[in-house]
Amino acid sequence: MAGNLKKFVNPRFIKTIDLALMKPLLARHEGKYKGFSVDMLDQEEDVAREALEKLLTGAEDSYPEGLRGDLHRIAELGDSRGLEIIQAQAARQGVDLFPDMKTGDEDAPNKAHDPKHIAVRVFLEHPDLFDAAADHMAMLTADRLHEYAGRERGVAIDLTEEKVEAFRTAVAALFRDAFLGDYCRVGDYDDDDEINLVVSHGSMVSTMPVVEGQVERVISVRQISHAVLRYSENTGMLRLARIRKAHQPEIAELFASIILDRPGFFDGDDAQDLYSLRPIELAGPGFAFDAAYDPLIDKVLIIEAAADLMAPGKKGYPRVVRTLRSRDLGGDALQHFGSTPVSFGGAWRLGELVFRILFKGDGKRQPQVTVKLRPPGVVQFRRTQHEARVMKLIERNGLMNDRDDYEVVDAAE
Repeated sequence: MAGNLKKFVNPRFIKTIDLALMKPLLARHEGKYKGFSVDMLDQEEDVAREALEKLLTGAEDSYPEGLRGDLHRIAELGDSRGLEIIQAQAARQGVDLFPDMKTGDEDAPNKAHDPKHIAVRVFLEHPDLFDAAADHMAMLTADRLHEYAGRERGVAIDLTEEKVEAFRTAVAALFRDAFLGDYCRVGDYDDDDEINLVVSHGSMVSTMPVVEGQVERVISVRQISHAVLRYSENTGMLRLARIRKAHQPEIAELFASIILDRPGFFDGDDAQDLYSLRPIELAGPGFAFDAAYDPLIDKVLIIEAAADLMAPGKKGYPRVVRTLRSRDLGGDALQHFGSTPVSFGGAWRLGELVFRILFKGDGKRQPQVTVKLRPPGVVQFRRTQHEARVMKLIERNGLMNDRDDYEVVDAAE
């Protein structure tokens, strides 16, 4: 991330950024600089920018820790994708972003329209909008979700500020012990029948070498991480992303007990027994996805598959003794197992499947999503507007374990 920050705070940024914006940004941390004062920006522009360059292009640990955190957050939204998200959030909140920046000539270049400059200005002038945009960036980039199935469907949420704060306090205590940092913020967002929570928190301090002239020094950096929780009222499913595996059960329980008022809601034996590749094993190497029901799906290519040879392990539990992987971008990865010793009717099991869904579209590049499915609980793909179609394809082809609408009865051994 330090490298990304240096790329963000580059010479072009320093030469063009509005000093009237940088002054309040730097003033947030006045009194914590080494050899720099915010008043230096009140000098002649050339002198002020020289002082700003000396500050921002020096070793990153010369910044106050708070300024490092601010710049890291701004850098995450300081590009074209970040600008698009900022604009979408502004439209959703009814915020007219900077009417004074508009010009009579729509094609006239204006440095104030640069994504970096807009990110700085939104950070300073519209902090709630900035937080919402940062949260949605985290939700869009979360591509691997760990899922928990609740004991029943249709459990609605009465989300209140008190519940969100109680959840934040509980998660903050968990992350404080794990990452040795106090910062924690929770944003909550509705999306049709889904409730989304984004938990922004400090991660572990990391160290990295930097060079000053001919001397190498080591600096420390604490980044902000974003944990994502998504709960569907219709299905009773909770999806977690960017959360350590060791923390997932505890966070799921905090969500159940505080947000849902249902302690133990995700404690069923089959809470993570969600997916199965058994229908493909039964069909064999000739299996093909049936997508005829969806007119927007052009075709589905199976581009990678992993076959595991199982053998009895300790206490009789099966273990993997050998894995064969087949990869074919043309879509014949599964068929290649037909010429190998793999036979899914015996000791071989299909452990993982990767498939690419190609959608019909009018653009030059055909829209597509690559999905990795690894039972019992992992489905991984970059979340897009096609998410519902991806999950429907998995369900329609029998790869999702059936769940009753009624409370799950724990299976007897």
